[in-house]
Amino acid sequence: MNEKVFDKFFNAFILVGMTVCVIISCIFKLQEPDARTALILVSAFGALMGVVSVVLSANGSIWTFVFGLVDVLIYSYILYDSKLPSQLLLYVGYFIPMEFIGFFQWRKRGADATKKVQAQRMDGRGWLKFAGIFAGVFIAALAISWFATTRAGGDILWRKTVLDALITSANITALIMMAMAYTEQWYIWTLVNLAAIIQWAVTLATVPDAGYAIVPLVKYSFYLLNGLNAIRIWMRLSR
Repeated sequence: MNEKVFDKFFNAFILVGMTVCVIISCIFKLQEPDARTALILVSAFGALMGVVSVVLSANGSIWTFVFGLVDVLIYSYILYDSKLPSQLLLYVGYFIPMEFIGFFQWRKRGADATKKVQAQRMDGRGWLKFAGIFAGVFIAALAISWFATTRAGGDILWRKTVLDALITSANITALIMMAMAYTEQWYIWTLVNLAAIIQWAVTLATVPDAGYAIVPLVKYSFYLLNGLNAIRIWMRLSR
């Protein structure tokens, strides 16, 4: 089986698998008391757009930013509706602009409606720069969590807080690397997905009635497989 045929079958496997996860999650949410049907369906549609965006990103297609923008716009509305101002600010002030920045950066690197992006590789200075970004975001995330928790009079759970800060920092750093079309972004996404799998597996094992954790656990498992395949594709794109 040549690479093009393999990529088509693998992409179909990821898309179908993650779509099934979204549908199952949607069905369970619709059965909850006082379920808001319209919001749940819109949320599910946004999640499906995110699934498509992730697969397109792995394949170096500039269309990833179009589908990704739909996803983050819908999720921003959900955050607004849920009255989560800090996360809403992160999405409106960072994630939405990064979709546009990534689109135009990929255009500069030869990507268009039919051509894949010409990926690049990082040198030592690049690794140092992004290590600094990661460390800065990690410290800021820890400080914000500590301030918000103590201000509310709660006790900070350091293991949970540190893991959450690590995942947040890795997401932000990897998104910048993605916008700049660095192949090494997929190493960071792999760590993000592994951390998320561990987080949801621990939840499933330790929290009573945590059956809801099965769907995100399976979803991030698919994300992990997609990211590992993306490393192979982007190594080829960066030659």
